[in-house]
Amino acid sequence: MNFENIKQKMDAERMDSSKIPSQIKDIETSKMPIQKVRKSMKSEIITQLILIVIFFAAPSFLEMHRLPKTVYYIFMFITSLITLGYLAKMSWFLTKYINLSGTSKDTVVAFIYDLKLTLEVYKTAIISGSLLLPIAMASLFLGSVKIDKKVYNDLILLNIPNTTLVLYIFGYIVIAILIYFITVYWSNKLYGIHIKNLEKILKEFDVK
Repeated sequence: MNFENIKQKMDAERMDSSKIPSQIKDIETSKMPIQKVRKSMKSEIITQLILIVIFFAAPSFLEMHRLPKTVYYIFMFITSLITLGYLAKMSWFLTKYINLSGTSKDTVVAFIYDLKLTLEVYKTAIISGSLLLPIAMASLFLGSVKIDKKVYNDLILLNIPNTTLVLYIFGYIVIAILIYFITVYWSNKLYGIHIKNLEKILKEFDVK
């Protein structure tokens, strides 16, 4: 009887039995950030839909001149279309990964890839939609019947001094930059940290 061969087989079995539980642990660990991403997306979809309803209902509670009210609805309609576009992308993402019972390395890789693509759409849509909001908000507040409609008409037709126009453009650029950095920070805070955690888990899969 070759005791050396028996010993080698026993050592191999110990290695396999320790490897399998560790991989199972990695799979279970990977589900945690995935669940958190799905929860954040669900909350955001609901919040965004509520905000769209609120924004469209706002003029109903205010007396506004016809021109600013029309401009407000046009810009809010465009903003809502952009918003609904990325919400549809999020909904597709959630539907694709609704069943996590078969989580594996390949699933985690696919999840990270699709999440990164979804976040790019998210960032682009948020930034694009938010850049239209200043005009809509200006229409909402300056279009009130309590304010002379000439004030709004001069603004929308750019019938203002050049120095004032330059200040408006500068302010708009500052707002655009702020929106960009806030959006990037917010998306990284909500989802970026989970992507990093999943990538760490993938490295552990590769090591084992």
